[in-house]
Amino acid sequence: MRIREDLNPFRRRAAWVSTLTTIALAILLIRLFDMQVMHGKLWKARAENNRLRRLPIEAPRGRIFDRNGFILAENRPSFQLLLFPDEVRDVGRTCLFLARAGLGTAAGFQELLRRRIGNTLAPQIVAESLSWQEVAAVRAHQSDHPELAVVDGFRRDYPYAKLTAHAVGYLRQMLPAELAAHPGVSPNSLVGATGAEALMNATLAGAEGERRVVVTAIGQQLGVVSSQAAEAGTDMTLTLDIGLQRAAADALGSESGAVVGLDPETGAVRVLYSSPSFDPNIFTAHLAPKAWSGLAEDPAHPLQNRCIQGLYPPGSTIKPFYALEALTEGVVTPRKVVHCTGSVVLFGHTFHCWRRGGHGIVDLERSLEVSCDSYYYRLGLALGIDAMSRWLGRFGFGRKTGLGLPGERSGLVGNPAWVKRVRHHPWYPGTTISVAIGQGPILATPLQLARAYATLANGGHLIIPHLVERDTPIPAEDLGLRPADLEAVRTALEQVVHGSEGTARAFHDIPMAGKTGTSQVARLQEGVRVEDMKRRLRHHALFVGWAPLARPRLVVAVVVEHGGGGARAAAPIAAAVLEASLKSEDAAAAP
Repeated sequence: MRIREDLNPFRRRAAWVSTLTTIALAILLIRLFDMQVMHGKLWKARAENNRLRRLPIEAPRGRIFDRNGFILAENRPSFQLLLFPDEVRDVGRTCLFLARAGLGTAAGFQELLRRRIGNTLAPQIVAESLSWQEVAAVRAHQSDHPELAVVDGFRRDYPYAKLTAHAVGYLRQMLPAELAAHPGVSPNSLVGATGAEALMNATLAGAEGERRVVVTAIGQQLGVVSSQAAEAGTDMTLTLDIGLQRAAADALGSESGAVVGLDPETGAVRVLYSSPSFDPNIFTAHLAPKAWSGLAEDPAHPLQNRCIQGLYPPGSTIKPFYALEALTEGVVTPRKVVHCTGSVVLFGHTFHCWRRGGHGIVDLERSLEVSCDSYYYRLGLALGIDAMSRWLGRFGFGRKTGLGLPGERSGLVGNPAWVKRVRHHPWYPGTTISVAIGQGPILATPLQLARAYATLANGGHLIIPHLVERDTPIPAEDLGLRPADLEAVRTALEQVVHGSEGTARAFHDIPMAGKTGTSQVARLQEGVRVEDMKRRLRHHALFVGWAPLARPRLVVAVVVEHGGGGARAAAPIAAAVLEASLKSEDAAAAP
């Protein structure tokens, strides 16, 4: 009897084994392809990191000077503590050690690591400006925490702090999008956020270097394999005058507002002071979110650069430009007069002059000297809003000045087309009357006001302001104004200070000219004084002027938020800055 053995079970088992083996080999090959081809560079870097460590060499930023050589921004040596995220074995343990070393809170370090951006192999700065004691504490426990390393670095320092915060600016950490666009840049890199730091960041930044060192398993350095030196940034000189900047800050005091000073011939910015200010040195390290929120949410808005971002109704400071337009267009002559009784009835509505008793007989010169509203109500009606808005545009209102600082605002010169587009209703004739005295839909920054007045001071040339010293001046635009018309307006602005009725006659001993202004924030009720109103409802105070009279060297624009009258609150500040400028020039000219 023959016994036949059934081989089918064996064949089935062999097929299963063969299939599983094939699958396993396929998975292995796919994994090898992924590791060696698709992500070969990553795993090579991880393998090298077991024995090599890449330490960034920070590039010192270029220093920033004022026009007289005073340092506005420099670099101070600083110890930095780096953490290599891929070497962290226990995040909680590392954060607890850093907290016990007095470098921060455990929760803060955990949040920092959670929010880290960029390549995970790149070291993360977790503490800066370490003291010798803190350096010793970290290095004494290096064997327990090989993921930490102390390196030399730099910390940005602003000697004048709040005095130059908005002009010089501050630093910030690079955004994820910026890092993605520059893959070779360290995620710890700081770039200019505002002011000159942002305007000239590419020049100031330099290029980071790198040192590759051999380390032991506990992070101890054994030697240097290669080193690429950092390239320092280029120094830069601003047109700012720190002496005049300090004069502006002292004169403005605790008030909120802005002071801008320009050279009317070249457009060089001599003063750019905004109040309240802040200490930019807090940004030289990596700012904690809580500290940033405290600044950003401050109701006083210290981060706002009011010189270029503050929008204010120009009030009576806009009147010289309407007077010049009326002369140019032949609407009035210097001797043509109107009779101011204290109010004008137009379109069935009564428009009051600021002096309720009226100014009597007023010609063009006296209209600016005493700032007669009634004169400009009639002038606005004669000129029309379209012509007024086009004329103001010639002097730079309604558009950026070209200074180049980030965040600058364009201001507003309203007209019928704008109202239809934005407010979806027709232009009302009474609005023209308001715009004629610098109220209603007309807003300007202090820098725009200073630039426009520089045109009056320099003979009719629209300058482009600049904050960085230049070898070649920026050409100004000749507006083609008639010298006689311009001289009539300039004479009137001199009378504002030196005339017997001038609104700024208290400063007649200073050889300056200019115009006071008061821009309404809330409607003033009958019988209520501005001084009796709540602070937030009081008028803004303005003054724009220049000195000296013969050949103006500095134009100053001042805005004091809720300061009341321009003659009382803003003119003294402008006078202080202009007087400081005159004394500085006299001292420089002395043998």
